[in-house]
Amino acid sequence: MRDLEAKSETLGISTNELMNNAGFSIASHIAKNMGPLKGLKVVSLVGTGNNGSDCLIASGHLAKWGASVTALILKPRAEPDLRSQETLESGISLIDIGEGKGNISFSSVHSLLKNAHIIIDGILGIGTSLPIRDPFKTVLSDIRDLNGKKAKVFSIDVPSGVDSDTSAVDPLAVKPDVTLALGYLKPCHANQPAANFCGEIIICDIGLPSHLSGEMDTELLSDDYVRPILPARPISSHKGSYGKGMVVGGSDNYIGAPVLAASSAMKTGLGLVTIATFEGLVNPMANMFPEATFLPLKEAEMDIGSGQHMARQIFEAVEDYKVLLIGCGFGTSRTADRIFQNLVLSNIKLPQLVLDADGLNMLSKISSWWNKIPFNSILTPHPKEMSRLTRLSVSEIQSDRLNVAKRFSEQWGVTVVLKGANTVICDPNGSSTISPYANPILSSAGTGDVLAGLITGFIGQGNSPLEASSLGVYIHGKTADSVSLQIGSSGLLATELANNVPFTIKYLRN
Repeated sequence: MRDLEAKSETLGISTNELMNNAGFSIASHIAKNMGPLKGLKVVSLVGTGNNGSDCLIASGHLAKWGASVTALILKPRAEPDLRSQETLESGISLIDIGEGKGNISFSSVHSLLKNAHIIIDGILGIGTSLPIRDPFKTVLSDIRDLNGKKAKVFSIDVPSGVDSDTSAVDPLAVKPDVTLALGYLKPCHANQPAANFCGEIIICDIGLPSHLSGEMDTELLSDDYVRPILPARPISSHKGSYGKGMVVGGSDNYIGAPVLAASSAMKTGLGLVTIATFEGLVNPMANMFPEATFLPLKEAEMDIGSGQHMARQIFEAVEDYKVLLIGCGFGTSRTADRIFQNLVLSNIKLPQLVLDADGLNMLSKISSWWNKIPFNSILTPHPKEMSRLTRLSVSEIQSDRLNVAKRFSEQWGVTVVLKGANTVICDPNGSSTISPYANPILSSAGTGDVLAGLITGFIGQGNSPLEASSLGVYIHGKTADSVSLQIGSSGLLATELANNVPFTIKYLRN
């Protein structure tokens, strides 16, 4: 964001002008949200940085529009403070309590907050380091202690107490009703746990040149993002128009996993899917999913060479396929591992590769594996699988999901789909997308296989790895949200999730 502001200045739009725009936009959104302002009491909590200045400008507009505004300066601001002077001239009450200034106690601050209709949080902005210290710590504690408060809380850009980059949250963080994001969304607006603190998020236009948006390397997925990249469906097409995908997986304990992935791939519109699995599993899988074709993996005459022999069968069959998904329910047996190594780690030419579940577990045991797999393969780890791949702890990964995924995607030369609440997708070129969805209804067995299948289906129809991953993740989350409106936050079966995918795609196409 600071880079965009600096570039705006070189284009003739000063930081001062952007700040004025931000203050007006903040005030306008508050007024629109609250209705008539006459008679409403506003308490503005003003910090030392640009957020504090934005807050003062917005407070001045609200006072001019009829609100009774008190601005609390919580820490000394740089002198001369022209923003404070301008705000005073607009008719607000300005109380400076920074470092003991003024004759007001924290009990009086508590009274002001308790009687307010609107509280504007302009204390801390982007770049805040945690934990929070006094005097902000005391005020934030005061806000959290207000029981049964009638005030509606608006945070400017990010809630105070939230790290905008890592999405870490201080125990005393403000949990606003509305967060007014300036210019663009920040990582904390879309990543947990911070996203849970943001309430309703409204993006405020602050006058940044529109063409600078093309320089953003991270986007929040939306209907508008995915609609243009959905594969076209010409009326004269046939099944050969929509590609072929192969799913390698299944074991005695996990017969259903590759079926879920394969059926989900076809739910996206893929023309044909083949399941390559151990010979003894073909009949039960065919009963579960008769639309699939099958490649029975047969043991070699000498059992010791079975893994290599089965890998050869897959290689010979997959030549005209567009995508190869490996790992769903595959297990990590010696034979599965031999198949995996002879396919993935060899120099043979493969279609676009997607690695999920046990494919990732086997990969993590191989040193410098990133030098041995095809460039821009797609990896779909959940945090524990990502931990095995990176040797970072789960807590390290979860505390900085976007930056961790970006760093390793570029280092490994792959597209990383880091699953979980607000799934993160990063490609090796530095582009990334984030899912807006975080839904506990997806916390059930098999939903990850569905996601792997969706990504596979879109790859098979010609989408790039980043596009296919973004489509799969977004449709997966949107479908779950749609079902949860009917059944609540639990009870979703993976088969039901897959069965509802075409309805989500129909909605998006229309």
